Amino acid sequence: MKTAYDYTRINNVIQADKSVMSDACKALVLQDFAEKFNEYFDLIGLPRMEISCKNGTYTVQLSFQAERIKKFNVLK
Repeated sequence: MKTAYDYTRINNVIQADKSVMSDACKALVLQDFAEKFNEYFDLIGLPRMEISCKNGTYTVQLSFQAERIKKFNVLK
């Protein structure tokens, strides 16, 4: 017979499995972000990304370094 502990443990394993992103997939996502960020900044290297999952909700943190912010016109 399964206990509440067993179900909690199984749920944690399932959630952890869902939060795994392969290195290849992560690299592709970071390249996509770098292309977009390069429209506004002169980046130093690729952005960094951390992903965590708690109670089925993902938190994604992106960070990057830039040499400068590019000037651009705002459309009216």
